[in-house]
Amino acid sequence: MKILTAAQVKAWDQFTIQNEPISSIDLMERAAAACVKWILDHYPSYNQFSIFCGKGNNGGDGLAIARMLAEKGNLIQVHVLEFGFKGTDDFQTNLNRLHQYPQVQIQFIQSIEHIHPVPPQRLVIDALFGVGLNRKLDGLAASVVNSINQTNLKVVSIDLPSGLFADQSSPFPTIVKATHTLTFECIKPALLFQENEPYVGQVNVIPIGLHPEFLADEKAIYEWVDLSFIYPLVKPRKRTAHKGNFGHALLMAGSEGKMGAATLSARAALRAGVGLLTCQVPKGGNTIMQVAVPEAMTISDTDEKFISMLPEDLSVFSAIGIGPGIGQEDATKEALLDLMKQYNKPIV
Repeated sequence: MKILTAAQVKAWDQFTIQNEPISSIDLMERAAAACVKWILDHYPSYNQFSIFCGKGNNGGDGLAIARMLAEKGNLIQVHVLEFGFKGTDDFQTNLNRLHQYPQVQIQFIQSIEHIHPVPPQRLVIDALFGVGLNRKLDGLAASVVNSINQTNLKVVSIDLPSGLFADQSSPFPTIVKATHTLTFECIKPALLFQENEPYVGQVNVIPIGLHPEFLADEKAIYEWVDLSFIYPLVKPRKRTAHKGNFGHALLMAGSEGKMGAATLSARAALRAGVGLLTCQVPKGGNTIMQVAVPEAMTISDTDEKFISMLPEDLSVFSAIGIGPGIGQEDATKEALLDLMKQYNKPIV
């Protein structure tokens, strides 16, 4: 799965609008319907929702979600963060549509005094800010986010938890702490940063029918390794094939006290499909390797505790891996330098 930046996601939206074709408001309907389905599937016992909306298109998603949930007989309270200016066209369209549902309570948060406690039985939906956010939250917006976090209720964030930057780390304390994030079509970089983990909760990629041709031609700096990425790399093998048909790898690994790394990486190499595997390990780790991974052949280094040399003939190996658990001895560093000078096949 390609990991796209905020600019790429917006370009994908526009490509879909122009080439499907579809209007932006109808694309928003499609996104909202996908979110509502996910919410009802995963929280079937809830029938009361508090939905917090900004005045951008993320807020427009929230208003559409509110309307669709109301149509199914749920009790809905919408809180619109007031910025003192008109919202986007799609936000205004969905706000006008929502006014046709008198059972939906709409509250405009114009000051801190308008921030009211959320009843304990509610599911909170965060649609304040999406991928377009480019500055940290402060003032009234920060107060609203803090009030959401203080509820200790389940929170579903739409596309991104409000307060996160889409493309970079967000080292700020004022970010919605989501239980689930429903992100559209693809993973965003922000959802993978370790320091953002307390805010994103469980990430769920929600397809909304963006045009597939855009993604096929768009280059991404990063990719999420999933089964769809892996399957094309797995080549079918003939029934008459044997281990000699699938390469001979050398794994230079381990040192005193770190033979676990060597055995784990040896098992991984075999599991990945290498035909023949030779492990060069310190003399003191040879028995460990032969007992733990009997499928692998071994070369004992001349040193008892660490790797200090190269095998006599490197040409017999299709690829070489070096590194797991080898330590930092000078002799090991010299062996690695010699390896890179002498060997011109793939090295990991």
